[in-house]
Amino acid sequence: MASIAEELSRLPFFARVPRQELDRAADRFRALSLEAGEVLWWQGAPVDEMAIVLLGELVAEAGGKEVGRVRAPDIIGEVGAFVAGSTRVATLRAVRSTQVLALAVADLRALRWQRGRLYDTLLELAQKAMVRRISATSARLANIVAGGAAAPSRKEPGALAKLWRTFRPGGPAGACPAFAPILRAQAGLRDTSEEVQGALAAAFVAEPFEEGQVIVLEGEPASAMYIVAEGEVDVLRNVRGDRAELLVKLGPGAQFGANSLIEPTPRTASCVAATPGWLLRMDREAFNGLTGEARMLWRESVLTTLASQVKNANAALERALAPGPAPSSTVLPASPPSPNRPRRDGAGFAELLKASGYLETMPASEADLEETSFVVDEDHKRNLKNKNLTRGS
Repeated sequence: MASIAEELSRLPFFARVPRQELDRAADRFRALSLEAGEVLWWQGAPVDEMAIVLLGELVAEAGGKEVGRVRAPDIIGEVGAFVAGSTRVATLRAVRSTQVLALAVADLRALRWQRGRLYDTLLELAQKAMVRRISATSARLANIVAGGAAAPSRKEPGALAKLWRTFRPGGPAGACPAFAPILRAQAGLRDTSEEVQGALAAAFVAEPFEEGQVIVLEGEPASAMYIVAEGEVDVLRNVRGDRAELLVKLGPGAQFGANSLIEPTPRTASCVAATPGWLLRMDREAFNGLTGEARMLWRESVLTTLASQVKNANAALERALAPGPAPSSTVLPASPPSPNRPRRDGAGFAELLKASGYLETMPASEADLEETSFVVDEDHKRNLKNKNLTRGS
């Protein structure tokens, strides 16, 4: 086997990382050789490292069933390594003789504080992996969700509607609220500096909306994310025909469409204004244009948000598909429940709607959202505290 630095330099996703940086980071990676049948990670175990497959193949097993294969040169476990409290979603077992490079979470933290291109690349890879998870869950939902209300669509207003709006504008009554408090409420941004807040605020554009306005439409190409600054937005999903269901109502501080900053995926739901208000909009160009600490912190924030969305969407989906309470009658059903069909009781349908809602958005104040925090949050807070103490001395 070549040196670890040499192996890292051959990987296509590290092509833009300077060789000197890879040389310095090589000691943080651990080379592992697995024989056929040997386990790298067990399902349910805490995530303490990520890995890169250099040679061979691994099979992923969940609940005793094969769910996928990983081959060189793939990176694995990258999402869990970034998110505190993650557990392995599958067991990874070598199919044949396999070589991997493992990077511990503690070493990932160390790379973060070096502010190099390597950490930035690992963060980008984790974001792309998260978008793939969103797409997979969305496809699964598309097979089982059917709406019961008319789906929203983009239609040009008629002459009467245009005339009515000239006499009774439907937009917000006042100016857009200040950006800073809204941005500080996003994941991992509470204690950021004024410089970072200013850079992030400059990347957003304030947009007014009026009641009934279609902000994004399910299935349309996506290139921007939004944060609700004022007012309310309804999130709806329609899968078959022209029917839709209300998934969740978003208020100030809630965001939607963050995955569109990473990959040009279609919208997974429609968002329609329930009241007049204001949105903060960031497009992919502004997202990619961020630099320095603002770039890193916002990318971490987006990853944390997406991880929480997928985690909660999948949990709600599993609850929707779980067998319902046993019927009081002793008569057996004509056929057993399908593992790909939701329970027919009201609770099962409600969980299905929650799953769809979580997939598109992160409500700012929903009691049943599981907490997800970035793996280096505590390091960031401690470092910030030390900086403040130094300034005060």
